[in-house]
Amino acid sequence: FRCWCLIHRSGLAGPRRHRLNTIGLINGWSIRIAQLTIGIRPAINLRMCDGAITEQAQQQRDTHVASIAQAPGGRWCPRVALFAAATLVSACGGSGVEAPLSDYAWRVSNVLAVDAEPAQRQPVPLYPRRRLRQLALPELRLSPGQALRFRFCLGRELGERNSILGQVMQPSIRFAYETRVAAALPDCEPESEADRRLLEQIRDTKARSLHIAGHNLLFTAEEVEAFFGATTEPVSPSDLRHGLTGTQALADLAALVRRGVQGDVVTSAELADALQRLRESRQAAGLMRTARLFQAYMDAVANAINLRLDTRAICLQPQPTRTARIAETVFHRFYVEQLQPDLAEVQRALAQLEQAVLAALQASPAPPSNALMRYVHASQALHQDLVAASRRHAQAWQRLLGQCGRMPDRSDSDLPS
Repeated sequence: FRCWCLIHRSGLAGPRRHRLNTIGLINGWSIRIAQLTIGIRPAINLRMCDGAITEQAQQQRDTHVASIAQAPGGRWCPRVALFAAATLVSACGGSGVEAPLSDYAWRVSNVLAVDAEPAQRQPVPLYPRRRLRQLALPELRLSPGQALRFRFCLGRELGERNSILGQVMQPSIRFAYETRVAAALPDCEPESEADRRLLEQIRDTKARSLHIAGHNLLFTAEEVEAFFGATTEPVSPSDLRHGLTGTQALADLAALVRRGVQGDVVTSAELADALQRLRESRQAAGLMRTARLFQAYMDAVANAINLRLDTRAICLQPQPTRTARIAETVFHRFYVEQLQPDLAEVQRALAQLEQAVLAALQASPAPPSNALMRYVHASQALHQDLVAASRRHAQAWQRLLGQCGRMPDRSDSDLPS
């Protein structure tokens, strides 16, 4: 035996008959790169002339269909493996999240002789521009004489706000400032009816300022924008097993804003830790891209299974055929054992992100902008789309296996109802 590498575009489609000059059957391992298959095995040449297929070619083709259900392994050539690995890295150039999904769809496609590649992928929601999310803070203007009346309780805060730096405060500094003002207001004692009315005006204005400053901190801070901002890379499910750092940081930040709204003084140092973790995470959009990938491939496989069953049955009687047994092996080995745990992690991470965003919205009484609420609703719809695609995928496999008398019993959790 000698090692031999073949690259072709057909993907060695199972029972389909194509007029090809040379076919290399993969009996070892294969790497598939965007419609390309790199196979390594002993060299076997099968001639197909004028559509005629020999008995030997048919037997070897059937062996290939069965090999689709086998995990990569076997003997390999180091020199060719290095070439294949280099080609894979240069072709992909990014995250490997899509590789197992594409491999699973490719195997289903070859077994059922139908296309299982996603036709299109829905976009992820885009975080709105800052001007569409930011709420305007109410202005409180006091004359020098009015400010002097409350200099003993608000003198430091008023001076800080009127300084040059105070007029361009970052969201976190502004919220910390508003919590100090809110905590100092109860110490102010009016000396006249005019002072009492002015103090009520100040309290009402600063209460609204505190709520809006908390909301702006949660949704317009640069660190939050970095977490929700656009990214081209999906998040790996292996990273999701440890939880998204930014999701917990957003929940912690919402808890600090809730404390400040309820009357506690929140310092900039307390806010800095959660904001730094948000800045370093940058994974909310990546999580949504991963969800869209799973949704696209679950729908593609479900459509392929239903198309094959609508066109011609796999099992004429409730007994598994060879194709049905191979398809069932692909389902268990490449979906249940490999992809289903990843899908569960993606759905769990989406649920945690939704809870953190909901906590942020509820942390402040300030009403969010319409653009922000459209984004929140689109993010929730994305999660629902993934759940629906997963359900359609399970129902398609239930239909296939049920046709062949291979439906799991009640204790089997591989095919949820």
